[in-house]
Amino acid sequence: MMNRLLSLSLAALAGATLAGGVGFAVTTTTPPPAAAPARAEPAAPTGPAPLTLPPERRAAAGVTIGTAEQRSLTTRERVPGLVQANQYQSALVSSRIAAVVQQRHARLGQSVQAGQALATLFSAEVADAQAAFLLAEQEWRRVRDLGRDVVAGRRWAEAEIGRQNARARLLTFGLSPGQIETLTREGQVRAPGLFTVTAPQAGTLTQDSFRIGERIEAGRPLFEISDPGSVWVEARLPPTLAATTAPGRPARVLAGDRTLAAEVRQILPTLDEQTRTLGVRLEVANRDHQLTPGQFVQVEIIGPAHESVVVPASALARTPEGQTMLFVASAEDHFTPVMVTVTRSAEGLAAIEGLAPGTRLATAGVFLLQSELARTAGASAP
Repeated sequence: MMNRLLSLSLAALAGATLAGGVGFAVTTTTPPPAAAPARAEPAAPTGPAPLTLPPERRAAAGVTIGTAEQRSLTTRERVPGLVQANQYQSALVSSRIAAVVQQRHARLGQSVQAGQALATLFSAEVADAQAAFLLAEQEWRRVRDLGRDVVAGRRWAEAEIGRQNARARLLTFGLSPGQIETLTREGQVRAPGLFTVTAPQAGTLTQDSFRIGERIEAGRPLFEISDPGSVWVEARLPPTLAATTAPGRPARVLAGDRTLAAEVRQILPTLDEQTRTLGVRLEVANRDHQLTPGQFVQVEIIGPAHESVVVPASALARTPEGQTMLFVASAEDHFTPVMVTVTRSAEGLAAIEGLAPGTRLATAGVFLLQSELARTAGASAP
């Protein structure tokens, strides 16, 4: 009975539910799709922000403002140099045959004139040549005194040629025409085998490496004579710099507190294997003997003038990356760093690329601006 009543109750409840439209429904709610993230616009590139420097700090740091100028700049490259004897105005004095030094007539450092006796030498070959010349000279005089009408043509020719050959042999051995003339005039050899070497030009003796009694081989230099009124100065330049230098270009030689005018004479053609540099030879007038061969000096080579934008070298600064920058003044107390390229430098000025002429910029006190730029960059770093 109880079960029946329970069944009827459940059936009535179900009917009421269906009749009244009341019931339970399970619904699944789908969340709306997530909104797509907004596209980020690329940030506009920005350079270093201008520095603001109050007038009192700018004055205390010595920051001054100038203007980039369009002007002609002449470059001056300074390199070490070595003074050398002008070999085009120098001569070596040697014996043309093996001989023994008998006497010295001049010493190292002495000034000599052309034709002046320097040393007397002895050679057995010269003694034989002197005797042969005297015999040939005597034969020639006999033939000449007899005349062409008496002497056969062949004998005349043999005498004349023999005399000429004997004289040429003495000249080959190094005897001067004056010495041969003395031998001809005297008609005898007072000191057989002796002959004197003389100076071929005027100048100063810069070498005399021999001793009395020493045997000198043919061709060995006894003396070197140089004209001290003109010297060479040789400098070494990188090939790129030497390529912009040409013979005839003006230069200066600085020796202590003295400055001498010079001129580029030659660009040596051979590259030094160790330094990878080219030699540049300058000629310097040395009338007062201010320069001495072997002396070290400074060489200043003056390059061609070029029209360019020029700023004081004090306006330039170096970045940690090795770039060159300066600070453009947009106002009295606003400075913006700008990267530039230096093409030439001379006399405290620098020719640059990357800046228009007439631009106002800091010309002194740049170190403070560079420090402020580094501090600002460090403070803004995350």
